[in-house]
Amino acid sequence: MLVSRAIKGNIHHSGSGVFINPIEYLELEWFDTTKRIIRAYSTGGKELGFRNLDSVALEDGDVLYDADGICIVVRVLPCSCIVFEPQSIKEMAIACFEIGNKHIPIFINDQNEVITAFEKPLFDQLQRAGFQPMIEERVIERTDVLKMHQVTNFKNKIILVKED
Repeated sequence: MLVSRAIKGNIHHSGSGVFINPIEYLELEWFDTTKRIIRAYSTGGKELGFRNLDSVALEDGDVLYDADGICIVVRVLPCSCIVFEPQSIKEMAIACFEIGNKHIPIFINDQNEVITAFEKPLFDQLQRAGFQPMIEERVIERTDVLKMHQVTNFKNKIILVKED
């Protein structure tokens, strides 16, 4: 089993020639990208154990292993998504409030599209609210959540810190 404890870079953001080994992909569902410990097989059959010490969500193209003649890269699999574009700031606020009340992760891209994993009750609710949601196969690019509290172990004391 190959072992990795850090993200080595990203093939989409790095210059060409940085990662020269043949690429194999570690295919993950969007909800697996925030896991701290992953043990899975690459498309080439290599077993990889990855411990995310930085607690940073994995992104499509992240390089987890680059040694021994192999480069293992994250590929986030596409899934059925609800996609819609609110027409005003007020509509955006209403949509985010309603989706947030269901504790469903959302992503808002550069085109101001709201993207979330498909759930029939949410799709119906958005239609009833007057939005024009569409069902599309998409890669959910980022599923970061806000950290309300950070737990720190300092001299055997646990301190909760509120982030601004």
